[in-house]
Amino acid sequence: MFSARLRRPILSSALLRGAGSRERGRAFSLVEVLTVMGVIAILMTITVTLMRGGKQRSALGRARAELAALTQALEEYKRHYGDYPQTGNAAQATPVIAGVIGNSQAQALLLNALLGVYGPSNFATRINGPSLIELSKFTLEVPLTTATATTFGVAQGNPPTKQAVSNCLVDPWGNRYLYYYRAASPPSRPVANQWQSPAYLLFSVGPDGAHSAPNASNGLYTGTTQTTGTNADNIYATP
Repeated sequence: MFSARLRRPILSSALLRGAGSRERGRAFSLVEVLTVMGVIAILMTITVTLMRGGKQRSALGRARAELAALTQALEEYKRHYGDYPQTGNAAQATPVIAGVIGNSQAQALLLNALLGVYGPSNFATRINGPSLIELSKFTLEVPLTTATATTFGVAQGNPPTKQAVSNCLVDPWGNRYLYYYRAASPPSRPVANQWQSPAYLLFSVGPDGAHSAPNASNGLYTGTTQTTGTNADNIYATP
């Protein structure tokens, strides 16, 4: 009887020590917690980097597809009218949007020409030519509303005439596509600096939104300007 009473406290102490060991075994040390947090941070960084890379590749692919579609439209325009839109005398809007584009700037003239508003050399007289681009495949600087979508590029009035719009096409980074081509001039009065580029210049300034412009008179870059510096990420159409 006495021996049994003595053994009970001893057994209870052993059980408590075992329970404490199990609790300590189940707990995480500070080093383990920090290690897990570090692994999670690395995985999150890798995931974000992959997502950004995927978005960038998607944007590049979309820009190339849009430029290819515009190239096709411009070739169709040339077959229809005999030349590309001659915007050499028009001011160039900046690629990064700052205020609404004016309908006399080169990028707006390009859009209006492809919508059938203008011929290649006369940007004063409106015509009712065919629309050569599928607008649903592009992004406009000024998005269409339910009201404007029904009249955009559609002849109106009496007699019906297509209306010029203050708008232009923008690339996947939200910058205006740039378009350069020679100035209109009759053969009897050629301009001093003849257009020397094989065709027009149409391009996106790329992800950085920056560029160094070509010579607006002849369509040429100086040295390696087209492929280095701020132009290194430019994406060009290939006429």
